[in-house]
Amino acid sequence: VAMRTFVRFTLVLVVLLSASPAVAGKIGFLDAERAVASVAQGKAKIQELEEWAAPRRARLEQMQAAAVQLRDQLAAQRNVASPEALQKLESDLLQAGRELEDGSRNFNRDVDAKQNELLGDVALKIGTVASDYGKANDFDAIFMLKAQPLAYYSEESDITDIVIRLYDERFPLD
Repeated sequence: VAMRTFVRFTLVLVVLLSASPAVAGKIGFLDAERAVASVAQGKAKIQELEEWAAPRRARLEQMQAAAVQLRDQLAAQRNVASPEALQKLESDLLQAGRELEDGSRNFNRDVDAKQNELLGDVALKIGTVASDYGKANDFDAIFMLKAQPLAYYSEESDITDIVIRLYDERFPLD
């Protein structure tokens, strides 16, 4: 009887211990996007990206304005122009729309590539700084915010501002 009671007690204890959650270690969270945009090198690279993109964006705006002008012209001429003139305007508007769509798609693709080219090194360095900080401060894990949906995280576990400060100390602008 004592042996059965001991076995039952041991089984219950094992089940309870295996069902209880593991003790969580020290965990941090990093908003890498904000970090890249906040460090001095990141700000400089973003400015470089904006300067590179400005003339391309202006060209898209011109294409859009031309398409709007054609649309307005077609609307104004709808009841007074000849069928041939209307067909020409519709054809021109269709062509302008296609060129704008292609230009927008190319612009977005080129901006993404240029952004990766300019900010990729900064992002890698952010990761290195965060990793070094995590190792030096006994973190068990540091997760990237926005990489996975989170139900909750404590603001005290957000190390983004610390990583930004450490990055700027380690990699000052020349």
